[in-house]
Amino acid sequence: MEYDAVVVGAGPAGLMAARKIAKKGFSVLVLEKERDLGTRACAEAVSASAFQTAEIPPSPSLISNTIDGAYVFPPDESKMVKISGEYRGYILNKPLFLYALASEAASAGCDIQMRSEVKSVNVEGGEARSLVYEKKGELITVGFKYLVGADGVGSIVARTCGFDMGGYEIIPTIQYVMVNCKIPERNMIRVYLGNEVAPLGYVWVFAKNEYMANVGIGVRGKPAKPYLDRFIERHPEFFGNAKVIKEGGGGVPVGGQIRELVKGNVILCGDAAGQVIPITGGGIRSSMAAGSIAGEAVAHAIEEGDPTLLREYPLRYSEHWGSRISKSLKVLRVIETLPDDDLNTLGELLSGDDIIDLANGLDVKRVAAKLMLHPMVAVRIASRLI
Repeated sequence: MEYDAVVVGAGPAGLMAARKIAKKGFSVLVLEKERDLGTRACAEAVSASAFQTAEIPPSPSLISNTIDGAYVFPPDESKMVKISGEYRGYILNKPLFLYALASEAASAGCDIQMRSEVKSVNVEGGEARSLVYEKKGELITVGFKYLVGADGVGSIVARTCGFDMGGYEIIPTIQYVMVNCKIPERNMIRVYLGNEVAPLGYVWVFAKNEYMANVGIGVRGKPAKPYLDRFIERHPEFFGNAKVIKEGGGGVPVGGQIRELVKGNVILCGDAAGQVIPITGGGIRSSMAAGSIAGEAVAHAIEEGDPTLLREYPLRYSEHWGSRISKSLKVLRVIETLPDDDLNTLGELLSGDDIIDLANGLDVKRVAAKLMLHPMVAVRIASRLI
């Protein structure tokens, strides 16, 4: 069996890439090792513009909650910073959101196969020629002209095709879905920072509706679960009578985008390529954007019979998203070294707009210039952001 392109992974990046290739009339096979879409634990928060990137309408069936802003809590929670105004978004029902993306891909002509785990990729003369996947105990070989690796953390495509993964770094996470939480202002997400709260990471509390919330943590260098359990115990006003009904976890890449996105006739995108905003760990929209651009590049390469046209993908992606990821990583490297006293000071000095710019790698220089006006933080923090 031969396809114009095979996409490994049916997440946001893979489904967008597959759709873009198939829309040009080319044959596409999507292989997903899980039995269902959206099984991996995810905080599910996206900006309102995520649906524009997905090129689907924001149907109420795909949205668990509408978000009007956020509260960011430093170690001294009394120094909380409120983010509001134009910063709106959603808590997705991620499985249904992925079903919608899969429906669009199928409508474009993609062949989607679940419970199909790639075991190996055959590389000859610097190009991937075929792969072997297992489905219901049977090993199946499929050939292709182009291969898209959107298979997440631990990507087998990246490993077997020899991509340079130097600097690829993940933060372990664990998330509870909890019911009977008493969270005020359910339209505001809550983020908690501090070395005693979540070393080199943060805690999130995202209400999905009046009944349930995603409550999770990412930490590095420490076991995550004890910190999450301790946080819950210390906030009985939210969780005194709450119960955990689901527990999940996994790794989130926070080391920035990998150096090499294209190798021969193979492309990496999404978590497999580290295309996550490092300081927030958010990757749904950035991965969809990567998949969309990658798919368009593959389609162009097929049309012209020229694999060098895949280089359009990293060039286009870097114009906006690559720069944001790089700037956010720089901010993360500063923030993760700060003691709690400095985090409290930032809570006093920063506005909601400042936090948005820092977290998302936007106007970092503006925030640094603002902090430079305060001698106490100019050297330790501001100068390192410039």
